[in-house]
Amino acid sequence: MSSYEGTMKVPISVLDGCEASFTAADERRKKASTQWFDDTAIMALLCRHDRVLWLVNMRSAGEKQHYALVLLETLFQHLPLHFIIGVLYDIGCQLHRSCIKWGFLSPYIHRIMFAISVFHAYGHQWPCQLIYHPRKCDGFGLSDGEGCERFWHSISKLISVLRVSGYHQRLYRLDLQVQHDDHSSLFKLGYWLLRRSRNCQQRKLKAEAALRESGLDEQTLREQWGLQLERSKHLGKDAVEEALRLRTARDTLEKQLRKLQDCLIDSSADEYLQVTAQLEIPLVEEELAKAQARVQKQEALLGVGDRLKLSTLINSPFIQHCLNARALKIRLREKLRSRRFELDAMHQERKLDEHTTSSVQRRDPSIQQLACNYNKLCDEMARLISSHKAPRGAAPPDKLPTQGLFNLDVDDPIWQDTGLDDSSPEKPPLWLSDERTRNGIKALIERDRCNEEAARLQHERRAMQIWLQEEWDVVNMAYNHVEDESVQLQLHRKQQELC
Repeated sequence: MSSYEGTMKVPISVLDGCEASFTAADERRKKASTQWFDDTAIMALLCRHDRVLWLVNMRSAGEKQHYALVLLETLFQHLPLHFIIGVLYDIGCQLHRSCIKWGFLSPYIHRIMFAISVFHAYGHQWPCQLIYHPRKCDGFGLSDGEGCERFWHSISKLISVLRVSGYHQRLYRLDLQVQHDDHSSLFKLGYWLLRRSRNCQQRKLKAEAALRESGLDEQTLREQWGLQLERSKHLGKDAVEEALRLRTARDTLEKQLRKLQDCLIDSSADEYLQVTAQLEIPLVEEELAKAQARVQKQEALLGVGDRLKLSTLINSPFIQHCLNARALKIRLREKLRSRRFELDAMHQERKLDEHTTSSVQRRDPSIQQLACNYNKLCDEMARLISSHKAPRGAAPPDKLPTQGLFNLDVDDPIWQDTGLDDSSPEKPPLWLSDERTRNGIKALIERDRCNEEAARLQHERRAMQIWLQEEWDVVNMAYNHVEDESVQLQLHRKQQELC
């Protein structure tokens, strides 16, 4: 079974987790009532210089993707056919997924590089960040994708006024504000280039110093970075193991339902327990129906060989527990890896500490729960071995200590697979366990982005100089060839403005 959709590089399970984390990805989530407002919000498309290209009125309660799609469609209608565009969006992974799944923007999809904005990146799961974080994607330089947030801040003073204004008045005020902001920022582009150039140079010097401190050559670091990316592509759970896990969850719900039904028909049972059972039975039945649907969907995706493998494993409780424990341990390793790298990135981006700490720590309880579930399976496997219901020579796996679970030391039990498979214990890779390698990879990626940024800034500086020279020549030519004094006055003011 393929755990990917089309040409996507992130597993379906990871994309589903990202979708559940963001309000913008939930089209049913209402931000404003359509009962009181004809226009509930606006969506903007900005260039990397924070200048508004287009605005679209949102007429629905949710932030539906067709608003973003129509903005991108409009953009490509005004661009040469060879242009490749980098799109930074809070839920860029979900937009890319929709385009691949449903064929949206199909004439342009080969010319689009999707990424997620820096400020919102830590709300995404780590495998998604590896593929869509602009600091890890070739071509994005040091662009952060947060121009819309800065634009919203600049027009936030209009909220109270526009909330009670008429349709045409609202559009007029927005157009006027955008025009004012564009005019104000136009003659600040020189300062913008200077500020970005200095920041780029400082970050590049720090990255090069960190590269030298790592003591590793560039080829080794790129190989380790490639291995880390390759690891993210194998996060999809094995089809048979996933089917067994879903069956186990379904069987647990069936046992719970039978217990409630027995309590309901037992005349000697306590009246409170009977009332509780009567209330809980519909909820458990609904969950059981969902679990059954998940099992059927998973089994339908299995190939013929996988179905035969599943049918032989179902009759062995020990093998079921072993495969479930192995799947849980793999998931636990990946979650712990993700957490460690996210915390490292947070310490680099100190300005985002308060915002990102909650996003990362919000996933800590799920990691603890995975460890508890794994330890329960270990206890159950040990019980089956002691009661001689396991294959000959089977050994129970070691339980995971809950203390120090997040340390990820080299000799932690998280790396040992004793009792789960016949292979040798997994050794932590260098890109995770060796501090020099990890620092070197981060410095290498940072230097790459700085080089891209420097090249882009140089191109933008040339473009700005050419534009200013053309403006100056045109104004001077018009001033020298016009005789009307009033027009000369306006042209003179334009000369002063350009100066």
